[in-house]
Amino acid sequence: MLKNWKDIAIALALAILTWYLLTGREKVEAWVDMNVEMTNAPMDLTIRKGLVSKIEVRVRGPKGLVRSLDRRKWTYSLDVSRLKVGENLVDIDRDRIPLSMAYEVVEIKPSRLILTVDRLAKKNVPVVAEWRGALRPDYRLLEIKTQPELVEVRGAERQVRQMTQARVGVQIDFDDPPAVWSDDVPIKLADGVEANPGQVKVTMRFGPEVKTSWVRAPVRVEAGPGMTAHSGVKHVRLQVEAPVPILREAEAGRDISGLAAVVKLPGGLKPGRHMMRYELETPEGFKVLSRQPDAIEVIIRK
Repeated sequence: MLKNWKDIAIALALAILTWYLLTGREKVEAWVDMNVEMTNAPMDLTIRKGLVSKIEVRVRGPKGLVRSLDRRKWTYSLDVSRLKVGENLVDIDRDRIPLSMAYEVVEIKPSRLILTVDRLAKKNVPVVAEWRGALRPDYRLLEIKTQPELVEVRGAERQVRQMTQARVGVQIDFDDPPAVWSDDVPIKLADGVEANPGQVKVTMRFGPEVKTSWVRAPVRVEAGPGMTAHSGVKHVRLQVEAPVPILREAEAGRDISGLAAVVKLPGGLKPGRHMMRYELETPEGFKVLSRQPDAIEVIIRK
């Protein structure tokens, strides 16, 4: 019985060895993707154009080994230590392909790179924020600002030298705009240029549209205890710069809520007619440009 087991084991081993020899001898080809990693990059130079993120390598080798290539991530180290400003022709070196001698490198795509190189430069530029969107009628953007107001840009000398500002854009449509909106927004830059910081806080203030108009303000007389008085006029005219939604009240022939000409009578006034100056109570957002008249006749009764 033991002798039979030995014969079976020997036969199995011979079968495995035969299979390995047959499949190992069979040569096949396959394309392998390899990520490109720069090494020995000069600190004062940058590649503006021509660098690829990966190369394709066609290899030939034993069938069993070639099938295992896709299971690993391969990286090709591109030595850029000899780059200079301008155009540089860099060959993909077959000797740097990270494969064992069991494989034959048949073809490389691309086989060479044309790299456009420039000096690195940096400078501080102001940040310009732009907003696009829709607001409900009679509202507008009052202010837009960034924090910080300056950023450092770094990149190819030719590009950085031409930059006068860095831009950030905000695209939001407000049905009901808030008084203040704020968020972090990335800076828009050309390829090969980076900013520090890479994003800024954009703050926007919204408010109603304003316009200049003549409106009327009702007169209110405030008399002390035991004093009876009334005004000779019911309204004064004011030229104001005010929010459009509020001015619509005046256009409809109504008194504007929160707007009044107030006469505060001091004590000791004798009965009769007196010309008195008045104070104005105005709604938020009102700016009074002129008034007619400057004083109001107040009649004090005995």
